[in-house]
Amino acid sequence: MVSYKEMLDTIQQQWPELEKLPEEESSTAKAFKIPGFQGQISFITSMSEHFCGTCNRLRITADGNLKVCLFGNSEVSLRDHLRAGASEEELLRIIGAAVGRKKRQHAGMFSISQMKNRPMILIELFLMLQDSPPANSSLAPWDPLDVQGLRPRVSFSSWMMTLWKGCRVSQTPPLAQQWLGSGSPQRHYSSHMDSETNSKCLSPVSQAPAAPSGSLPTSHQLTHLDSEGRAAMVDVGKKPDTERMAVASALVLLGPVAFKLIQQNQLKKGDALVVAQLAGVQAAKLTSQLIPLCHHVTLSHIQVQLELDSTRHAVVIQASCRARGPTGVEMEALTSAAVAALTLYDMCKAVSRDIVLGDIKLISKTGGQRGDFRRA
Repeated sequence: MVSYKEMLDTIQQQWPELEKLPEEESSTAKAFKIPGFQGQISFITSMSEHFCGTCNRLRITADGNLKVCLFGNSEVSLRDHLRAGASEEELLRIIGAAVGRKKRQHAGMFSISQMKNRPMILIELFLMLQDSPPANSSLAPWDPLDVQGLRPRVSFSSWMMTLWKGCRVSQTPPLAQQWLGSGSPQRHYSSHMDSETNSKCLSPVSQAPAAPSGSLPTSHQLTHLDSEGRAAMVDVGKKPDTERMAVASALVLLGPVAFKLIQQNQLKKGDALVVAQLAGVQAAKLTSQLIPLCHHVTLSHIQVQLELDSTRHAVVIQASCRARGPTGVEMEALTSAAVAALTLYDMCKAVSRDIVLGDIKLISKTGGQRGDFRRA
């Protein structure tokens, strides 16, 4: 890491007459010029001297997600709102709420290197085809750049210019504070690492309920008891390795006060959704140390998603685990969802102790001798 100041000192040793050029208040670059030379040099000091408080950049990814910070992993799907027929006013409200939730400063260099962020350039055509079906089935062949509902709107652009002119991030704009209280979009966090997974984990559209695929055959005896009724660990040494996957969920009823603080990311302990997401990932990996008779499973994938439900003032948690081995990963998924819920309680207990944790359940599982299960 060579900081902006170090580079500037090095240049000034060779050209001491280096002078700083005037810049706009919202500029992201610090420009300099050497008298007598035609060109200029600029520094974008995102790490060593951040400019988050005056940055007014908004970016839209190729699949229609809004990013208010290039270094942040939070996204809001404008595409889905457009396809649902959102009006100009609703779009402005959605974008304003996203801006209102933008943090005073992005993470530091070392934290960012560990963050699972989706860069602007990593939007593959395959993912767009998978995640973005044509809005009109009569389009043949389908052109991903000509999806109905994604055409530019002149009036909307002018509204955004008015909104952003002179806007600051250090304080939530009054208009954004008003939007946050009514119909603001949901915040989403996901810990997925697979490029095969589409980007809907960050979309404010609720997923359809899983379709039933038949009941899971049950055993007539408890497998964790021996012939004398004592607790015993099941021997899975002779069972074949198969691909295993399980999805579990949990619900945390926060109440209006704690919900609003999480929605606006104003808790004193920090970002509750991020902390709970990481706790869920960690819990899945440590399940065999928490549940006495669970086998240790080498997980190949863990995904934890948290979605705000404004109608119930709640957070809906979904955890999925995948592994290849002789035993299932239901307990890992259930433990992940439960610990993520407990972490949310811990993050919010100073504000309210009337928080209810519940509805912890297995959503689906695949692999194993007893077949697949999917909750209706």
